[in-house]
Amino acid sequence: MNICRFNRRSFLATGAAAGALPLLPGRLFAAENLIAAVFGGSWSEVHRDILKPCFEGDTGATVSQSAMLATEQISKLTAAGDSPPFDVAMMDEGPALQGIERGFFAAYDPAKSPHFGELLPIFQDKYGPGVSVQAIGLAYNPETVEVPPTSWEDLWDPKYEGRVGITSLASTLGTAFLVEIARLNGGDEGNMDPAFAKLRTLLPNLGAVSANFGAHAALFQQGVVDIGVQNFNFAESLKAKGVPIEWVKPDTGAPAWKTSLHVVNNASQPDLAYAYIDCHLKASVQEEMAQPPFNVIPTNATVPLSGTVKEKVAASKEDLENLVYYDWSKINQGRDEWSQQFNRDIRL
Repeated sequence: MNICRFNRRSFLATGAAAGALPLLPGRLFAAENLIAAVFGGSWSEVHRDILKPCFEGDTGATVSQSAMLATEQISKLTAAGDSPPFDVAMMDEGPALQGIERGFFAAYDPAKSPHFGELLPIFQDKYGPGVSVQAIGLAYNPETVEVPPTSWEDLWDPKYEGRVGITSLASTLGTAFLVEIARLNGGDEGNMDPAFAKLRTLLPNLGAVSANFGAHAALFQQGVVDIGVQNFNFAESLKAKGVPIEWVKPDTGAPAWKTSLHVVNNASQPDLAYAYIDCHLKASVQEEMAQPPFNVIPTNATVPLSGTVKEKVAASKEDLENLVYYDWSKINQGRDEWSQQFNRDIRL
């Protein structure tokens, strides 16, 4: 059986990667180019607008950033073998564990990352630092939803028939939502039956099931749905663009997971990969990212929580550590099977 293999040239030729900026003179890496994967949506924007200039200013090198889901990155690294198509991977917890198990990521050397020690201890991971936390909650259109929701149960309210939006399990957003519904109905990461039973009763209210973060954001932009599950950062980014959307943390807590950056094993530019990741760990960079419109939750212990992040997600670092986290090693064991069941049962 022939397996499609990816290399750096074909990866860039797809057009997914952003074009490199002009080279800066007088720098050690002035003739070099780093290839970094990044999530789509507001993540792609914040890495383009803040992380890219930091890295290119510090090194004189350029970076080509390509937007894709973490699961897509794992697929590309699997197909590529010993010739990875990018140097830096961006991961959520579930796919990150898969990548570590398959040997895709190099052990992260703190000696090559001056700002690594500034992170809160829970984000100082052996295979790559946690650069942010993503939290999910209830998003709604304040122009059509008169009373703000407070609970996941509000999605089942008959008044939202055909107006609720969720995502498939191809995204961490969809998977985390499913696990949370299981948790609230007597299940857990190893028992998803209560979640599927509950989700089937949501079918009359479902207006759309999106494939990924980007498609999900479009549901709110285009007025296809009035209420649904959504990532905090994405909702606030849409709001900043004039989309009528608000985000609230459910009364049972906000499901959350760490987002991390990793140096890919056999990377063509490992030194640049460290420089790029370490830029994301800088207090000045995280402070800038934490401001509207991006509201990226900081992991550097020296960066205070403030603004919308403090108001809606976590008022303190203790609150940040006490969001609703899951055992993604257990989730990974059942995720493929759950995806198949989801695709069979949750159809519109």
